[in-house]
This record gives sequence, C-alpha cells and structure tokens, in this order.
Amino acid sequence: MIKILIASIFIILLFSCKSELNKNNSNLNEENDTIKIESIPDCAIPFAYRGYILIPCIVDSVKGNFILDTGADALHLDSIFFIANDFKYKTIKKIKLWGVGNNFQRGIEILDSVNFQFKNHNNITSNVLVSSLKPTGGDFIDGLIGLRNFKNKVLYVNYISEYLILYNSIDSIDVSSYNLIPLTKKNDKLFMPLKLKINDKITIQGNFWIDLGSNTSIISSTVAEKYNFDQTITRKVAYYTKYGGIGGYSSGFDFISDSVLISKLYLQNVPFSFSTDKSGAMASDEYIGIIGNNILNRFDLLLDLKNNNLYLKSNANYSIPFEFDNSGFFIVDRNKTLGGFIVTGLHKNSPAEKQGLQTDDKIIFVNNVSVKKMSYKSFNNLLMKEDNIKLIVLRDEKVVHIKFKMIPLIK
Repeated sequence: MIKILIASIFIILLFSCKSELNKNNSNLNEENDTIKIESIPDCAIPFAYRGYILIPCIVDSVKGNFILDTGADALHLDSIFFIANDFKYKTIKKIKLWGVGNNFQRGIEILDSVNFQFKNHNNITSNVLVSSLKPTGGDFIDGLIGLRNFKNKVLYVNYISEYLILYNSIDSIDVSSYNLIPLTKKNDKLFMPLKLKINDKITIQGNFWIDLGSNTSIISSTVAEKYNFDQTITRKVAYYTKYGGIGGYSSGFDFISDSVLISKLYLQNVPFSFSTDKSGAMASDEYIGIIGNNILNRFDLLLDLKNNNLYLKSNANYSIPFEFDNSGFFIVDRNKTLGGFIVTGLHKNSPAEKQGLQTDDKIIFVNNVSVKKMSYKSFNNLLMKEDNIKLIVLRDEKVVHIKFKMIPLIK
C-alpha cells in the first residue's frame, strides 16, 4: 500500500475518439503484473489500476509504465529507469524537489527536448525531472505524467474497464447521467468542493485537491490542527512512513469518516487520513486536503479542462463497502530490483510493529509462500483475507521471522 504520491505533469496532445472496440489493447494482469488483452474502445488508452493509474509509455524509444498524476507540472522519470536505460542528454542541472513528506529530494532537470509517446499520442517536451520514485511506488513505476497541458480538452477515466479517452470538447459527450461539479483552478492545481462528516461533532467542507496520483484521501496538518483532530477524533490509528512521497518521511492518523458528500453523491464509512507533517504538500493551508483514487475510483470521471468542470457518475464500485487495511504495515513491490516486497511504513502499536517488523525490511515469504510468486494485488488480497500472518524478512541480510494475528486497528 502506498500512503500517498504526488509528482509531475506532462504535455499531451488530445483528440476525440470513436466507440468501436479493438481487442489489441492491453492492460496489466492482476495475477502476475503482466500485460493482458482486453476489449476497450478503439482509440482509448489502456491502463492498469493498482491504486493509481499506470499507463504504458515510450520515452525516447524506451518503454516504461507511467502514473497519471494531476499533482504537478512536468514529465517525471524514475532515477533507476533513467540510469538503467543510459539516456543521453547534453543539458541538465541539479535541483531540489518538494512534495508530500517533511523534506526535499535531490534530483536533476533535463533541459533538452525529450520525445514522449503513449498509444498514438506523440509529444516533445523539455524540463523533464528525474528523481527516485520506485521506493515510493514500486518497480512497475518508471515515471509520472500529469494534466497541465491537456489544455481545453476532456479526460475520461473508466476505472472498471481500465482505460482513458481524450476528447476535444465536452459538447461531444452525453453528460445527462453525470453529476456536474464546478472546479476551482489555482497554480495549476484543480480543487473540488466536498463535504466531509468526520463524526457526530465535526463536519468540514471546502476545496480538496484532486490528485489521481494518490491512492488515499488525506486532510492537511494545518486543518487537522485547526479542528484539533488529535483530540476530537477518538477512533483513529497513527501511521508513519519513510517513503510518503517526494519529500520522504511522512506521518499522520488513519480514521473512518462517517460520510463524504460530493454534489448529490453520498458515500458512507470512508477511510480517510489526516497529516501531522510539519512541512511539504500536506502541511499547506492552500486546501483542506487531497481526494485520491480510493474515492474517485467509485465513479466514471470526466475532467473538462477547458471549463474547469468535473463530471461524476457512479460505477460498479460505488455500492461496495469500504475496507480498512488492518495489516498494520505498508509495502511496495521491489521484486524486480531488490528481490522482495519492501516495508515502507507501519501503523503505530499494530501487532506487526509490536512483533518487530521495521521499515525497510524485505519480505521474501508470507504464510510460507514466496512473494516472487505473488503480484502486488494478490499479496494485498491475502492480507485482507488472512487473520494469522507469518512473514520471513531480510534485514541487513539476516533472516528474521515475524508472526502476528491481525486485529481491527480502529475500534
């Protein structure tokens, strides 16, 4: 599980599409994280949904998988992907990058032109950023793309069938079954109004940053302090992660909110977080918080960037009850580069933490099954179903056995 991820934005050309089906499009297979064949509209862009939207792309003739992220404003390459493929650029400079987390990350900025392509969309851009992304998102993440230059276009996201469609105008789409939510745009960020009922005593409403690069929804530490969440939310569990985002270490509390109201769309018992970061993106007073894919994936989504409107229509996920992850720890799949699943953070005082699991532990077996035979999704599905967990981890090249019984972390 990735607590949160915010990164960069890229230039993409958009055009309308037909409704014909083409069986040659492909998505990432749920069982082994390989490409699977699936019928989608002819000019749609296939993606794999793993808490974030992962799109097959080509950068200067090199294939990779890139997250669609509405959080910032440049094409962003992972440093391992960059080094392994021996990209050659003449003009680069060293930079500092800030995002979620309490610190900054050192990276580079490519000032030369970079060719970028996905499906039939060919683009040339510059000011491409390079930094370490795999520790936060896992080995299947080679970079990030965003929305700044989807100017005057409409982006359709279908979470259920896992594809995107790019339209020239909202006028070419039947939106009669959608709920319209006017957005506010500020500093290349898009904000949506939302009403969040925390509990019987606290309800907050206002602008939340739309972040397709996050698989969670979280309230800023500034707002949390204003409403004294540390005292007023009693049913919560603290978490910490070394890899919260670009800025590294991040912390906060997970809780289950009573309800979320978006226009006329109503969701109950929604897992939420509030940050305790002292700096970085989640310490900002510019917005109440971030709305991520754990909420947005319950809708078909139309993002009209010309008129700054969001259209939502409930999908097959809408009525499925939310589940809270009681494993007590967060992981990323680093099988390809490091040979296991890496622990990126934990819930404080969870059975996993009490039995000695630590950040940066490399999980190689879970319940006597090698993680090399597991996809990221099957690993998480196992944790959601099993009560008794047995982990074999490597820590400083030493084998450590950890056993614990999962219990509800929010009582």
